[in-house]
Amino acid sequence: MHAQQILQAAIAALNQGQPDRAMQLALQVIQLRPDQPDALHLLALSARQQGQTDQALQYFRRSLKAAPSQSAVWSNYGNLLQQLEQYDTAEQAYQQALQLAPNLADSWLNAGLLALRQQQPLLAKERLQKALQLKPDDPRCYAPLANALAQIEQVNAALQLLDQALTRWPAQPQLLWQKAQLLRDEQQAAAAADIVGQLLATAPAQAEFHFMAGCLQHDLGNDAGAEAALLQAISLQPLHIGAHEALNQLYWQQQNLPKFLQLTRQILAAQPAALNLRYALATLLIQSGDDAAATLLLQDGIALHGRQADLLHALGVQLAKQGDLPRAAALTAEALQQQMPPAFRVRALIDAANYAIRQQQLILAEQLLQQAKEISPHDQEIWAYLGTCWRLQGDTKTHWLNNYAALIDARPLPTPAGYQNLAEFLAVLNPVIQRLHTSTRQPLDQSVRGGTQTLGRLLAEPDPVIQQFRSVLEQRINEYLQRLPADAQHPLLSRNSGKFRFSGSWSVRLGNDGFHTNHVHPQGWLSACTYLELPDCIRPDDPHRQGWLKLGETSLQLGEQDEVAQAICPTPGLVVLFPSFVWHGTYPFHSAASPFNSAAGPFQSGSGNSYRMTAPCDIMPV
Repeated sequence: MHAQQILQAAIAALNQGQPDRAMQLALQVIQLRPDQPDALHLLALSARQQGQTDQALQYFRRSLKAAPSQSAVWSNYGNLLQQLEQYDTAEQAYQQALQLAPNLADSWLNAGLLALRQQQPLLAKERLQKALQLKPDDPRCYAPLANALAQIEQVNAALQLLDQALTRWPAQPQLLWQKAQLLRDEQQAAAAADIVGQLLATAPAQAEFHFMAGCLQHDLGNDAGAEAALLQAISLQPLHIGAHEALNQLYWQQQNLPKFLQLTRQILAAQPAALNLRYALATLLIQSGDDAAATLLLQDGIALHGRQADLLHALGVQLAKQGDLPRAAALTAEALQQQMPPAFRVRALIDAANYAIRQQQLILAEQLLQQAKEISPHDQEIWAYLGTCWRLQGDTKTHWLNNYAALIDARPLPTPAGYQNLAEFLAVLNPVIQRLHTSTRQPLDQSVRGGTQTLGRLLAEPDPVIQQFRSVLEQRINEYLQRLPADAQHPLLSRNSGKFRFSGSWSVRLGNDGFHTNHVHPQGWLSACTYLELPDCIRPDDPHRQGWLKLGETSLQLGEQDEVAQAICPTPGLVVLFPSFVWHGTYPFHSAASPFNSAAGPFQSGSGNSYRMTAPCDIMPV
């Protein structure tokens, strides 16, 4: 058979979902014509479909070396690089594809998806609109474009776009799924649940739909329905990590300790080789405070799976918590010798720097952090640790980075129109937000200790009072951004375009002895905290600074080497703005009556204020 005929048969096999057969035929073509670019491209696609990513990369590169002007191959190569989280190289591949064929809609679509993954929604919008303009009949363009629009606060436009697409493709799952997600983000859980019901009617065996249904039932206050849906998701897909995490979060918030982690343990016992489930269970154990069980689980994992990077790294974290920094550092260094996804490498490098700082190995720590910064230059945790390194070395760059005098801003919220003063507005706002605190236990994966945190996006709540709060908060943030100096090298100042969007917003309610552990917001840029209601014990003349915000003190247990650079006494209505890389936490407070220990119930305080309620948010530049 002629090489071209074999190649056509290989293409047909791949299109019919037979990557094995396609690869066999394409290899026959390569035997006849070693540098045939189409056959090499086909081998790359077949290898990728079978999870053979290293082979796929080699075949893509061979195909492009043989014929560098193949725009579709550059685009598909970019897709694989994006899958492997090699985002910079993927961007270069897409740019090459678009330079060769500027009107190739698939390349614009793929480049737009990359921008979404890199949290660049404005760039994603531009690219996806171009793809849609070139190929308006492609339903794949609509859902990611709606996602990009929603991220830049154009939610109504996003929903209109999806409705427009759904008139043409009323049963298209990706469109329905995206609309359900947007409605959930906009606190329209009932409408989102109706859409997920449509999806389940056509695909009742799809575990992901049951998972979403469970999350929505929880949003609607139907914990029994949430539990049933999450259990169904796990029944259909026993290794669905998200469903395990959500189910255990539900049990934790319900204080249902007999069921907490029970099913996850059972499934792991039945499938001990399920590495992702083992890792998820270890994470949940750590978050719930059972470090001993988590350590044992990780050690068993290494015995079963070998010295894999993620297990070595996780075990290192546990040993560091026990104070064994040399062994933690050795395990993390061993993990870093292995290939790993960029995001995971960044995490391991940061933790290795953590251990180095705590062992006074500051030059090594800075080297590790610089490696991490090359991979993820906007990661706020990297900058937080760099600032700590510089401070401990007496390097003046720590003052350039943190510059508390210029970058920390504490001023009252403006009074919305229609209210005589801020106190009058807070008297209306606070009960609205209090009603959103429906759980009775602190979230597993947050910095809250002795309190609760609301679910979803607080500032997306349609309640007009919350929208008034959002409006005056935006006014405060705009004023702050306008006052900032310019600096092209600074991680906060260099990204200040004067425009912003909220990437997260929530409310925290702390009871007696409640506090926030010292932390930073790794995926943020600018953070804000508005103080809504405070216990009577929080006052400016308190020598113990109960309930105060503290800035600069790390979570590294540095003892006398640590320092609180600035402490701020909260007052009702105060808004504090600070870069997301600044270490921050709170001093505990002691209130005689507390919503978490009152006999009247978990959320009913006694006389006087007995809890500390705030509304933090994270802000990204546009």
